[in-house]
Amino acid sequence: MSRTRRLVLVASIVSAACLVTAGVLVTTTPRTASAEDRPVAAVAERRAGTALPDPRTPDQFVTGALDTPALPGAVPFAYAGDSITARPDSWLHQLETDDELHAVGGYAHSGYRADQVLQQIGPVPSARVLVVEVGTNDVNQAVPTATTIANVGAIVRKVGAQRVLVVAGPPSDWTHSRWGADRRTGQIVLTDALRTDAAEHGWAFVDPFTALRAADGAYKPGTSPDGIHPTAEANQGVARAMAAAITRTAA
Repeated sequence: MSRTRRLVLVASIVSAACLVTAGVLVTTTPRTASAEDRPVAAVAERRAGTALPDPRTPDQFVTGALDTPALPGAVPFAYAGDSITARPDSWLHQLETDDELHAVGGYAHSGYRADQVLQQIGPVPSARVLVVEVGTNDVNQAVPTATTIANVGAIVRKVGAQRVLVVAGPPSDWTHSRWGADRRTGQIVLTDALRTDAAEHGWAFVDPFTALRAADGAYKPGTSPDGIHPTAEANQGVARAMAAAITRTAA
């Protein structure tokens, strides 16, 4: 076996590792193409003359209650999200050490659109607050904003939490996608729509990315490794903003 084949085999074994804990499943498996670049239906045309990267990225998800220390009066919350929530260094995992908050259920999956999260998530009636962080992949795949907003409402109804906290879209360094979308502009449009929709329904809204976002909607230098996700360090600030927002929403 060649050295290259041995390295590929080892990488595949490591990437397929799966950790299962009480009530929560976190997995990482390899796949070709970016998690944020999964097609909606048919393969869309690439932008003429533009060579887009085709990296191998992990397929990460988290589901169910997190088995973390929690005080008797900890705020029970549910989560619905994509890679911003599902990645190992995400705000959700950063909050695992916060004993005043307890994730009691939910579903988040890297690369998933709002409709895909809707399909997988289940009711979490014990949640005081539902945190909805979806839409990034809708923007990437040129899903109409109205469709995303409708699916946010469907997620809220399906989970059945007492209160709802809607999260703004993150910054983006990308101004194009395989589906011909301007991701940076799309995130700004999405955030405005999410804020308006939350206000119309009486839901809370939070933008935990304000310290990371430049004036043009991109990430500030050093706050993202790929122009899509915050760094682990940046996520510490995101987690603090999320913790404060969840606590306010539950009050």
